[in-house]
Amino acid sequence: MGSRVAKHPRSALPGTCLRRTAMKLLRALALSLPFLVVPALYATDSNACGGCFISQQETTQVTGHRMVLSISNDRTTLWDQITYAGDPSSFAWLLPIKGQVDVGLSSDAVFNALEQGTQISVLSPSINCLPSDCVGAPSAGGDGNGGTGGASGGVEVIAEEVVGPYATVQLSSQDPNALANWLLTNGYNIPPDIKPIVDAYVNEGFDFLALKLVPGQGINSMRPVRITSLGAVPVLPLRMVAAGTGAITPITLWVLAEGRYEPTNFPSFQIKAADLVWNWDTQSSNYKDIKQQSFDASGGKAWLVEAGEPLSRYWLEDSLKYTAEFDPENSGYGGDPMGPSALDECIEDLDALFGSIPENSLWVTRIHAELSRAALAADLTLGASNDQSYVERWLQVSNAVGTPPACPPPPDWCVDPGTEPGTDPDLNPWDNGFGVGNDDPNLGQSSGGCAVGGAASMPAALGLLGGAMLLSVARRRRRR
Repeated sequence: MGSRVAKHPRSALPGTCLRRTAMKLLRALALSLPFLVVPALYATDSNACGGCFISQQETTQVTGHRMVLSISNDRTTLWDQITYAGDPSSFAWLLPIKGQVDVGLSSDAVFNALEQGTQISVLSPSINCLPSDCVGAPSAGGDGNGGTGGASGGVEVIAEEVVGPYATVQLSSQDPNALANWLLTNGYNIPPDIKPIVDAYVNEGFDFLALKLVPGQGINSMRPVRITSLGAVPVLPLRMVAAGTGAITPITLWVLAEGRYEPTNFPSFQIKAADLVWNWDTQSSNYKDIKQQSFDASGGKAWLVEAGEPLSRYWLEDSLKYTAEFDPENSGYGGDPMGPSALDECIEDLDALFGSIPENSLWVTRIHAELSRAALAADLTLGASNDQSYVERWLQVSNAVGTPPACPPPPDWCVDPGTEPGTDPDLNPWDNGFGVGNDDPNLGQSSGGCAVGGAASMPAALGLLGGAMLLSVARRRRRR
């Protein structure tokens, strides 16, 4: 092995009842202190991969990706998790790169934190409920109206190192056949339908990073890795992602950069509150239906821009550092007695995550796609959005169908806030907001990493308002 590569350096909830007030406080706390639930950020075994290769005798299939792309002026870093079906005996990865890159270890905690902090919530219409003996009582219910190293045989080994449980090698070649022979000789099984993609990357001047587990290290040793390259490169190598996937590949991507980013060479769309209809009978919205219809109409090529908003680095930094320092075993960092501590690994990961992005310009954009095989014929190019507007992830629905819940009977102490001196209308719990529901459109969405245990969920609670409220975060492990 050669020497180690040098490292580069809102909207308020509706209603004015106590329920609404509590919901508003919950949202405010969730937005400002979302990672007080530090113990929930448990790590699991997972890995990063561009194209995932397995032996020809196995039937393991990649079922989805979660990715993070941090873009700053001097460097770009990619994190990539996969979910898979099957029980592979080994994995190998191949990622197209430009020039020499830095490879480091990461943790599932980064993905869990971003997942938790950018969740989309669809809120039902509010129901106005006032006792009949209160002056100026509005009618109850919603409107009920629906809406719609060296050279070898034509291959140059640029760098070679062991990173945690992985043997990594960076390769350069101008001969697609020579590269293919090198990969096959060194245990990288290239599927026949992926070889033309690798050849195309070679002809376009790309180099490659190849990773696989060190001999003697089992799949239980897998961890996420990150890959950092010099310069701002807002491109996701989707062509290589096609390796090991099926007819549809779900991908969730978080982009950290100066301002909000969006696809520039793929269609994209947003789902706004005005597009949604709430069904009181099922206590759900049509968010998932609109999303699927838009994906289908684009032939599996469109990306849904789910969220886009400014991000404080301390929002992530403090909780991840805390977990790494005081609960290193469950942080996903460290673990090697001869290597750096969990806290040191975490700090290095965070440095790559934020790069040189100015703190007051840092945004996070969350986009999701369910890509067809045809969509994976081109790499994804991202660019700064022209309008830099927020993409709201708290969607308050106004249109509804079905039968809304009935208003509860009025209490004996009902007062008219318009005639009672000193009465604060915001403190009258019967003024508005009864019946608010919350639809989580992310349920069932592919997430998680190359995990190796059984399915598990790690909930954690944050007591708010004297313990009356609960925040939970779930970590979805691999699918079998």
